[in-house]
Amino acid sequence: MAKKRVKKPNTWDPNYNKSNNSGSGNDAYITTAGDKKIDSKNFWNNIEPKSEIFEQYYKAMGIIDNEEEFKKMFELMGKPLPTTFRINTTIGKSLQSLVIDQLKELVSESSGYKDIEIDGELVELPSPFSWYPNEMAWKSSIPKKSFKKNPELSKFHHFLVHHNQQGNITRQEAVSMIPPLFLDVQSHYNILDMCAAPGSKTTQILEDLHMKHNLENEEIIKRSLKVDGGDSGSSNEKPSIYIPKGCIIANDVDTNRCYMLVTQTTRLGSPAIIVTNHEAQNFPLLYSKNSDGSESPIYMDRILCDVPCSGDGTTRKNPEVWKKWTHAGSIGLHQLQIKIATRGCQLLKVGGRMVYSTCSMNPVENEAVIAQIIQKSGGSIKLVDVSSQYPSLIRRPGLHSWTVIDKAGNFPTFESQPEDKKYKLSKTLWPPTPQEAIDMHLEYCMRVYPHLQDTGGFFIAVLEKVSDCPNQIGKKTGPLNQIDNDQTIITTTATTTTTDNTTTTDEKTTETTIENQPKKQIKNDRQPKLKERDKRQKFFEEPFTVPSEELKKELDVVSKFYGLIEFPMGNLLTRGKNSQKIYWASDSVLSIISNESNNSLKVINCALKLFQRHDGLGAMECAYRISQDSVLWIEPFLSKRIITMTHDDLVMIFKKNEPFFTDFNESICDQLKAMEPGCFVIKISGALRETLSSGMVFSAWRGKVSMHLLVSKQEIESYKGIFHVIDDPVSPTNNTAIESVKKDESKEISSEIVQDQPKEQKDQN
Repeated sequence: MAKKRVKKPNTWDPNYNKSNNSGSGNDAYITTAGDKKIDSKNFWNNIEPKSEIFEQYYKAMGIIDNEEEFKKMFELMGKPLPTTFRINTTIGKSLQSLVIDQLKELVSESSGYKDIEIDGELVELPSPFSWYPNEMAWKSSIPKKSFKKNPELSKFHHFLVHHNQQGNITRQEAVSMIPPLFLDVQSHYNILDMCAAPGSKTTQILEDLHMKHNLENEEIIKRSLKVDGGDSGSSNEKPSIYIPKGCIIANDVDTNRCYMLVTQTTRLGSPAIIVTNHEAQNFPLLYSKNSDGSESPIYMDRILCDVPCSGDGTTRKNPEVWKKWTHAGSIGLHQLQIKIATRGCQLLKVGGRMVYSTCSMNPVENEAVIAQIIQKSGGSIKLVDVSSQYPSLIRRPGLHSWTVIDKAGNFPTFESQPEDKKYKLSKTLWPPTPQEAIDMHLEYCMRVYPHLQDTGGFFIAVLEKVSDCPNQIGKKTGPLNQIDNDQTIITTTATTTTTDNTTTTDEKTTETTIENQPKKQIKNDRQPKLKERDKRQKFFEEPFTVPSEELKKELDVVSKFYGLIEFPMGNLLTRGKNSQKIYWASDSVLSIISNESNNSLKVINCALKLFQRHDGLGAMECAYRISQDSVLWIEPFLSKRIITMTHDDLVMIFKKNEPFFTDFNESICDQLKAMEPGCFVIKISGALRETLSSGMVFSAWRGKVSMHLLVSKQEIESYKGIFHVIDDPVSPTNNTAIESVKKDESKEISSEIVQDQPKEQKDQN
């Protein structure tokens, strides 16, 4: 007899008692810190959102003076987070308008769930954050796990699932959206996200990069039209101006997490992205070639330093924090956080800005790190007062004083420790003197507490580099293959846990100081350590390169086939000798990738996949098809192989999958018949908001007797959900010969579309 399925209890239910759900029988066990045996089957269900040691720790820290307010904060920390998300600003005006319109429909009084209760509380309708620009970030009091509790919420759940799968929205915790806002991104900036995975902040920065560029271009075009007397046809501006000059480098130490980054950023489809795999504290200094052949170091205009942390501000989405929290978590990460932030300061341009952040409330991971960075900088790094920015965002100032607590006791000062402990706890854990704290302006740091605006806990500090750091990298004389004097190689062994937008890490670090040694010798010295390290440090990715002369000839054929006009063919990249893919890179990405001095950069992925070659369907004029990821960007450059269709035509394609030419009206049918076999682009007619899909573009394939979209099945299903498309009943066809031709030619293309997807997406298909 099959074992009866037992429904798992709701660990967030205040009436839940773990003693009533204890495991029994021959259940397996796992061992955790302290060698306590825990029932592995019920481990995640036996979590009570309460920890006396955790609460007493923060009472002693004095992060909140008022006892009632402190109690209110900890009560809220035991409740799940609301549902929050951002609207993607790079999906084009058509899709963006569709998302906004459907969202407004959900919040209208007729949406059907205004008076629904969940766990005794009324549901709050989705509403925009007051502090996020242009109402592009929204929240609802409905927790993520509550959608299945009430069928009336299915419409909102449907909206979130389909638009998130399509990349039109990004599910992201509210506090995670804050650090990128204070970067003040401009379109020409080179930006480094040092610890980027899983990628929600990276995509936010990337969207901002594109949005700022579009706003700049709108002003350029307006001025141009004004000079030309308002004649839009006389403007010399071309679609290429909509590709930002700058880029973002998204880095992470863990290879598997880098592939998560690739999945996240690919949804946006941008030529201005590089995903790398380095220890943040050892991220290499990059170089660009000058017109005279010399080389200059590339210092970053903006850096996001969202370091690995204990994550004790994430109890509302990671309830296991209540069970796993210890005094040692923050102390163990303190030195690593200093090293990562120090490297960030070294890589930052003078006049540039770095935002340091954690999802921890502990001053040992926050103000203590900032104080140490400022002290070591010799006046080159200062905190920026951003208290007047985003006034609707409620936050508290940084702390000037705190104590250091471990399991042995509470030590207000370094000197108050027993002598046998002074070699264990670094002096940098303690606050600076009162006068030093005032001079540093530690109050310019920002603390976001859960009870202030119904969020998680977070810390943000905005730093500006006003002069070169002591022993500034890249400023010493000597050849590029000579390492800077007194450079520290830091090896990190990490155990990383990722949940949504949060990373919590347990780290062990070791240092090796190397003086005046050539790069080659350093590599040999590090080799034994590399062999001992985790598999995640291995790197087997093919390098990105500029196209060979032979490939450039093929690309000339591609350009003529699609009628590309003023497209930046010099910005194309390929990967490996036998790669079938062509990538489109922004100017900054191209400058970094094409310079041989940057060959040590471990690139997982970069730029935007533009063309994919396939030779499986016999002789064709052009063997390269346009990737759906890039069709929105390349469409303005096309003068050939574009067919305009209606929304009804698109719905018919969704329903039939591979319609015959004769299924379309006479005009479209004639265009398809006159077109050479191969890839083409569909553009949906209509003004903005005239139909659900007005202005959208799709990559498609013209076969012998039929056509189909070059879009994955998962994407098509998402579009059908967004457009409310219901499939017609399947009817048998009498033309088996034609059906056979359709099946043969589509099988080859469909397999390639699946191969193009990241591994996670393939598995879902």
